Amino acid sequence: MNALTNYSVLLFNGSCVTLGAWLFAGTISMILGTCLGIISCQQIGSRGIIATIRIYTFVTKGIPVYVQILLAYFVLPQLIGINLPAFFAATGALAICSSGYVTEIVRAQINAIPRGQWDACFVLGYSLPQTIKRIIAPQALKHALPPLIGELEQLLKSTSLLATIGVTELTRVGMNIISRELNPLPVYLTIAVIYLLFSGMLNCLAWLINRKACS
Repeated sequence: MNALTNYSVLLFNGSCVTLGAWLFAGTISMILGTCLGIISCQQIGSRGIIATIRIYTFVTKGIPVYVQILLAYFVLPQLIGINLPAFFAATGALAICSSGYVTEIVRAQINAIPRGQWDACFVLGYSLPQTIKRIIAPQALKHALPPLIGELEQLLKSTSLLATIGVTELTRVGMNIISRELNPLPVYLTIAVIYLLFSGMLNCLAWLINRKACS
């Protein structure tokens, strides 16, 4: 416990990096995945758009996130001629990988809504944005929320991969402490508790959103 007390500042800083990476990657993933899911649904997207986005999701889901992080950090700078900071390269890769799953979740939930509801909205004079905002999106969100929360939880766990390219997030800080103190048990238990706290925060937020949506 003395070691944890001595390194509490490092653990706090590592937790902040982990939280920042999670929020950064999660925000991009949700925005990008939602947009791609909407424009690739059967009622909106053309065959070309749907095919293109399906190729995108196939690639982002098919390549392991660890490999995507390595590509973003080591290969992409050689292609564009710009050295990317490790944090942004890794979180960008996490966001791209996660967006493929979010796209599939959103598209599936929108496609599950009967075609008759779309037709009824158009007959009543709703524009396409109004139809999505007022009729389709609330229904799709209600059913998409559980898998989206699951994807965000998986994204939280994946932030530990940032340690592989030297980002001093929570897991990396724990590894550094263990290399000095040679006492892994309290350090790893503390890290596990912190991850559980983050996951608990996410589930509380999801509960509040779901309660508001159902009220």
